[in-house]
Amino acid sequence: MNFDFLYDIQWDEIPARICAIYGLFVLCALIQLHYYLVQHRKVVRFTSSVRHKKRSNQLPVSIVMCAKNERQNLEKHLPLFLKQDYPEFEVVVVNDCSTDESEMLLYNLRQYHNNLQVTTIERDRKFMHDKKLAITVGIKAARYETIIFTEPDCAPSSDKWLDAMQQAFGDTGEVVISYCHSKRRKGLADKIMRSDSVFSALFLLHAAIKGAPYRSSSKNMGISQTLFFRSKGFASYSSYPRSEETIFLCRNANRQNTRVTLARDAILTSSQQLTFGQWFRQKCIYASLLHMGKRGKRRIRTEMISRTLFFLSAAALAGIVALHREYLPIAAVTVAPLLLICLAAKMFIFIGAAKKLQERGIVVWLLLCDILLPLLAFITAMARPNLQRIKKIK
Repeated sequence: MNFDFLYDIQWDEIPARICAIYGLFVLCALIQLHYYLVQHRKVVRFTSSVRHKKRSNQLPVSIVMCAKNERQNLEKHLPLFLKQDYPEFEVVVVNDCSTDESEMLLYNLRQYHNNLQVTTIERDRKFMHDKKLAITVGIKAARYETIIFTEPDCAPSSDKWLDAMQQAFGDTGEVVISYCHSKRRKGLADKIMRSDSVFSALFLLHAAIKGAPYRSSSKNMGISQTLFFRSKGFASYSSYPRSEETIFLCRNANRQNTRVTLARDAILTSSQQLTFGQWFRQKCIYASLLHMGKRGKRRIRTEMISRTLFFLSAAALAGIVALHREYLPIAAVTVAPLLLICLAAKMFIFIGAAKKLQERGIVVWLLLCDILLPLLAFITAMARPNLQRIKKIK
């Protein structure tokens, strides 16, 4: 290709505003490449914080599960956890004021599974509580030091899930973070929600790998019983809804005690069917809680702002080229290659992340949501719901 035409261009005659837009585009492109090729790539290539070695002295584990009117999910998924291939473990189910037939189902299952423990929280109209109480009751009822949380709508892919999670603790781990992907459904809302889950996971898992987690999910997370009681549980932030994992991690997880596993057997599948409205309300709550730990806040905002400005500056440059064709050769050899490099880097990460996190059929949607999610993040940040008034998400 002949680039002699570049010598004929009067570079000093190019308006300053166009140079500024181009400079902004290049800067944002470099920031985006840093996030994708450095930060997100670490998550895609990551397996576990601890090398998985088969040990004969596998420590006993307590699986804690809180259930409220979850009879169908318990009937379908609880046996999968009770039949894990592990020498010594128990499943503690906290029946949290259920009004369906959960209690009868759990009673029947106890007749066939000696490792199932059930504790019930009776309904009291004078005393309202949220999930934090149920989790605390489950931890107190657990007999073993190592505790792994999950929920009734989740299912392991194999009977090796418990072994993969327990091995991730290693010798000094007190917090283990993994991932729970959503079961595929039809519809646009499902594609958007699962794409957002992948984008969020790239940030929160990278923070956890660095030893500064700011969010996780009780769907697939482990802690030590000693750490919970040493930190006095949720006593200091009991008034915040849906904050049990977020604030606990921000205050107690660190580089020394945090472990991450993305082994195939360690990842769970959730069949929870949130509506788009419920999911959006959940996003608003998490956006409001993000400032509390101050972990990941700067990285997320920097990435979102740079991504937004990247697309806006690219669109502005495209508009300038459309109006002034004399800039087309410059754009062809400067802007276009950088756009293609960014696109290739994002495709590489999206394909790897979808495979690693077992989120199928959303690679194309990840590309589309790469443009749409900054707008959604801006809307949720502006919403800033009052955490004392917002309805709790079941």
